[in-house]
Amino acid sequence: MQYLAEAKTLCDRLIVAVNSDESVRRYKDSLRPINTAQHRMYVVAGLASTDVVTHLDEDRPLSLLLLWKPDLYIKGGDYAASSLKSAEAVEQYGGAVRVIASDFRTSSSQMIERIGAILCHATPDGAPAVTRRGLVLLDRDGTLIRDVPFLHDPAKVELLPGVGEALARLQAAGFTLAIVTNQQGIGLGYFTEQEFIAVNQRLFRELAPFGVEIARIYYCPHSLADHCACRKPGTAMIERALRDFQVPPERAFLLGDRDADVQAGIAAGCRTILVDPSHFSEAADRILSSP
Repeated sequence: MQYLAEAKTLCDRLIVAVNSDESVRRYKDSLRPINTAQHRMYVVAGLASTDVVTHLDEDRPLSLLLLWKPDLYIKGGDYAASSLKSAEAVEQYGGAVRVIASDFRTSSSQMIERIGAILCHATPDGAPAVTRRGLVLLDRDGTLIRDVPFLHDPAKVELLPGVGEALARLQAAGFTLAIVTNQQGIGLGYFTEQEFIAVNQRLFRELAPFGVEIARIYYCPHSLADHCACRKPGTAMIERALRDFQVPPERAFLLGDRDADVQAGIAAGCRTILVDPSHFSEAADRILSSP
């Protein structure tokens, strides 16, 4: 807001190009942006300094600059005008480049970092009295919720019978709960990571009435053809969880509905429980019968 307000003082009409979601993912990471382009453009359009808002699909604004040929190309940040890749093209058609430094440290990356730091601090009065006995790693589809192929619609999330009550008992007994799930639909292009996260948010809402909290979700977005180390029966997700929570394998359980879950747990040194007898695995430490 500050740098756009200053930019407006330099010109008669201020056109703001907002990065599309796809371009943000390319130069940041696949889980960004936090807010969609539609929402970000709505906010920018509401500022008194802004006359026109458009979206930028490319990584550089060069095509827009050559289309409009504005008198000024204004950039916010700590850049030097000479370092901007599009500056030369602007100057060639007679335009000028201006850089306005921000007076505030309020980038989304910094806010995410601060939120993460805040969440790492336990509230003294709210600390649980139960000593953690170990870690329970849970498969998601077919174990916690009904198995829907390539699930990406939150409306189709259906908690399996008894799951909420069982997880609440584990949590009350002092176990930390985390999810380890294969999601090759992401790698195959059937759904996005954002859709995967939306499904998990619905799962959290389904578990909330039971007071159940999932501490972390570990997921493998790769397909079988990628030959990665994280896709179960690979152990990378499990080993990372053990490191994150500083729990030795002998104090960890893996619950799943497939032999791949059992094999991954055994390979990582955990005890294993198969919750779907139809996918029989002699290797599992215990097999639970359907209610």
